[in-house]
Amino acid sequence: MMTPRTTTTWLWAVLVALAATALLSTAWHLSSLEPRRGNTWHTLTRWRTSDPLAYRRQIQLATAQRAKRPAFDHVYVLSLPAREDRRADMRQLAQALAIDITFVDAADKEEPFLQWIAERVAESRKLRRQVMAEARQVAPESIGGMSIGSDWVTPFPGNLSSRDTDEPARFPPYPTTKTYGNRHWVSHLEALAASGGRHTSLRPSDPSLNVTSLLWDPLEPLPVRQVHKGVISTYWGQTRAIKRMLENGDKVALILEDDVDVEWDLMDGFWDQIEGRLPKREETGEYDWDVTFLGHCWGGEFQQPQYLHPLLHRSTGPMCLHGYALTARGAHRLLSHMLDPWSAFSTAVDLVIPSLLHIQSRVRSRLLESFSVVPPLIVQRKDGPSDLQRGNGSKWRGLLRDSTVERIRRDRGEWNDDWEDKDEDEERWVDPALKLRCAPV
Repeated sequence: MMTPRTTTTWLWAVLVALAATALLSTAWHLSSLEPRRGNTWHTLTRWRTSDPLAYRRQIQLATAQRAKRPAFDHVYVLSLPAREDRRADMRQLAQALAIDITFVDAADKEEPFLQWIAERVAESRKLRRQVMAEARQVAPESIGGMSIGSDWVTPFPGNLSSRDTDEPARFPPYPTTKTYGNRHWVSHLEALAASGGRHTSLRPSDPSLNVTSLLWDPLEPLPVRQVHKGVISTYWGQTRAIKRMLENGDKVALILEDDVDVEWDLMDGFWDQIEGRLPKREETGEYDWDVTFLGHCWGGEFQQPQYLHPLLHRSTGPMCLHGYALTARGAHRLLSHMLDPWSAFSTAVDLVIPSLLHIQSRVRSRLLESFSVVPPLIVQRKDGPSDLQRGNGSKWRGLLRDSTVERIRRDRGEWNDDWEDKDEDEERWVDPALKLRCAPV
């Protein structure tokens, strides 16, 4: 006779057996719906066959590089405080890219201290002509010119030859004066700037001084290359951005002008891919490069072979400074040239790096390790009035594969398809100033 306890146990056993039978039957039925194949991988993955891109997505997910934000210690934007319109645009650009930016105040070209700088440049040029003429055994009047490799930029007063085994002689220490506290004029300028911005109190001897006339170089046939107050203002601003980077202790920073457009995915792994190919010291892993141009203008940067990345090349003669990455070592090296009293403010600031690259190709010294991304990932917008010249400049503004500014304007419903760049092979689309300044030396 079965007890209640025995009956319960027996019923549970029957239920379990029925459930197992049902599961096996269902599994056999499902397997019969799919033709049998000998491919084991297909058997393992047939649950994904409804999505033909599933395998591609799996590989993409497994191999995609994760962006290591922030990609730069700081992103600095050089901008006039009065150009709030541009600052607003740059804030929106930064928000779209999910990055933080730090504005660096540029100097208005009408600031009197820029005329004071021009007077000091005229003095330094006079001394420079004398030293270089003696070193080269030529007349002082033969020193000058504003093309790449300019006499006003070279750190070597004598003639250069790639056959020299030693580094060429450099300029002697620049004279100091009691007027500047036994310092040279650039040290005096920097000391005042570091003391609460007192450099703005500097005044020229003549308030009506014409900078262009004072610094006109008779050996330079192209007026577009001559130095004017806007050139000095830009030069000053770029040195402020670089000095800010060093003050903040950055290892690598991005310096932008305030009228740029940026490739949409620059900060989402694109820069990481490029940065990973740039040279590093084997023993320490520290950066072994100085500057990388993410934006540049018509410098023929594709002339050197690709450097471990399809878009990366050693720089040839990059013009414009609207978007470049800079290491701490590069910042020190650049400032040592840009603020050398023998050459500071004597040319456009974006002539310094191309000139140093041209000069170092003729000597054994390595003045600068510079790289360029081709095509550029940062371009000028050219959609508003220039702070340095009349009008907006030329229509040429460069191309991006995926413009952040275009995405922003489409999102706001402000994009006009007529703005799309046309493939027109016309001379007028090339920036005349850039064409002249990038001409062969």
